Amino acid sequence: MYLEDVLTICEDETITGSMSVSYNKKNPRDVDIKLSYSLDGQHSKVSRTQHYKMR
Repeated sequence: MYLEDVLTICEDETITGSMSVSYNKKNPRDVDIKLSYSLDGQHSKVSRTQHYKMR
């Protein structure tokens, strides 16, 4: 998985986030992945949710 953002992280900074994985409702052979992350750092400030589909 790739992030849509380029994150510049300094020492002692932390990325927080979560990931959920579930079967696709229309096709149970597909897997839906939801990745949420945030960073409030010196050089990068971002909060985003990205969706992926694995077939």
